[in-house]
Amino acid sequence: MRARLAMICLTMTLLVGISSPTVRAQTTYENDTLKDINALFVIVEDVSSGATELGLTKEILQTDVELKLRLAGISVVTKEAGIKLPGAPYLWVQVTVTEAAHAANIAVAVRQDVRLERNDGLAFGASTWDVNLTVASPTAQGIRDYNKDIIDKFLNAWLSVNPKK
Repeated sequence: MRARLAMICLTMTLLVGISSPTVRAQTTYENDTLKDINALFVIVEDVSSGATELGLTKEILQTDVELKLRLAGISVVTKEAGIKLPGAPYLWVQVTVTEAAHAANIAVAVRQDVRLERNDGLAFGASTWDVNLTVASPTAQGIRDYNKDIIDKFLNAWLSVNPKK
């Protein structure tokens, strides 16, 4: 009975989330944090078991993301090379799919080291640009397409402050 109640609560939460706007507009300030990033590394978190059941793997998502970045003119480097870049910027991707694939959440963020204004301290891996998207009844191809759409949003933001020369 508890499991059924928990599933009903989770489903209702997801339905409320799905009916709400889940992708917010990026601000000029957030876009400005992408200025002068011409290389970064990509971290795709291990996918959930629900995603694996759909046929999604970390490697598939990593390839999708890196290809789009390279086509846009952003150099994709290894983590070892990336942490030596100014600010150590990286693109972080996480895809979580519920058991039985009732819903999925796709999170993409640019994280980088930043200076704190109040004391000039360093904050490591702060998210300076991000998008989260929740979808119902996901498919592997649907998740890949949504993820590519989010990467396109990132690339549009990046191009707004790094115009091609």
